[in-house]
Amino acid sequence: MVPQIPYTAIGIGIAVIFGVWAFIVAETVKARAVIAGAALLIFLIGAAFPASGGRLVALIGWVIYGVGCIIFLRFNGLEIR
Repeated sequence: MVPQIPYTAIGIGIAVIFGVWAFIVAETVKARAVIAGAALLIFLIGAAFPASGGRLVALIGWVIYGVGCIIFLRFNGLEIR
């Protein structure tokens, strides 16, 4: 049996790290609420629909969330390359 690399878990982990970083950098309560609320909403979608379709929607949501956090960090002056 060949060990498999868990690309899904790695991608979600990177999105969560960027989300925490964006949450720390956010200056207003509204921005922090949006960042935390989006992560909670994506998590709840994945938990509410455990079938393959729900997991796919949650994975796409995590990717969009991670990219959104990177864009947020870039607009706040952090240089992520």
